[in-house]
Amino acid sequence: MAVPCLDKVPESCDDFLSEMDPHFQQHALIHLREDPEIRQQMIAQLRDWIVKHPRIKNVRTDAIFLLKFLRAKKYNFINVTHLLERYLASKILHRDWFGRLDIEDPDLSALVDTGYLFLLPERDSKGRTLWFSTTFELDPTRFTARHACRLHMMTAELCAESNEFLCAGFILVCDFSNITLAHLNILSISEIRLLSKVANNSIPMRAQEVHFVNVPSAGLTIANLALQLATENLRNRTFFHKNWEELYQVVDKNLLPKECGGKVAKAELIKSFKERCKEMRPLLMAYDEMDMEIANDVELGINDKSDQLELGAIGTFRKLQVD
Repeated sequence: MAVPCLDKVPESCDDFLSEMDPHFQQHALIHLREDPEIRQQMIAQLRDWIVKHPRIKNVRTDAIFLLKFLRAKKYNFINVTHLLERYLASKILHRDWFGRLDIEDPDLSALVDTGYLFLLPERDSKGRTLWFSTTFELDPTRFTARHACRLHMMTAELCAESNEFLCAGFILVCDFSNITLAHLNILSISEIRLLSKVANNSIPMRAQEVHFVNVPSAGLTIANLALQLATENLRNRTFFHKNWEELYQVVDKNLLPKECGGKVAKAELIKSFKERCKEMRPLLMAYDEMDMEIANDVELGINDKSDQLELGAIGTFRKLQVD
């Protein structure tokens, strides 16, 4: 995988985008307000904005990179520019959380081996990519919330090189069958607040559904706190299931790891995901070279210490309703 150009005024612009099939094109038109003409115009407009931005020093300007911001905000240009600024600020201010996306880092490599997070090979019937997470082999004395966040970020950046992923988004399935209090204590309340703020304001990911399976009561308390700090849109797309049979009503079990009712063993899926991370390593490492002067991180909404954490719980054990 070639390293992308980070010159904000490149000698030539990379306009390559893989051709999407009609299903994805129709989805983009209906749900993202995108057609080829609008896409081309807005990419050009965003490039011009980057060139004129006095504080942005190094950033990708290739079409697939810019497209993830345009689609995340459905081509609302003001919102797109705010998102890009906050994205760059997050990576600079909180590099231990959102940078250093190196699969050869011993801790990050070992975390992947535990099965904490990996990609499933097939999309669902709506074209959405599936992410799978489990804490079965996760050692809470070794790994921190920062390790977990970096792996989520690495997965997101890897997937974002796909035109189809940027169009249809993804589903996350979390198996909490073996989660313990030690796992839950990895993440402090202040860290939950930081991650929620960045996820809400700075990360161009299109999470379509999040499914938690076999969550213990202690896990529900933490999940409800995190959801309280999430956007209403994400809260409405997050569901809890008592067991796998409930999940199978809304997620095709054939797409899941073999251990959870699917066809391909988890070990094989993890191996494939890790190989893909290694192939993409030069690109993933290049994200640390992007740069922007941070004039006021409070203004950017990344590190505002004036916010007060509002405690309480959503308190609803929900599952997806099936017609």
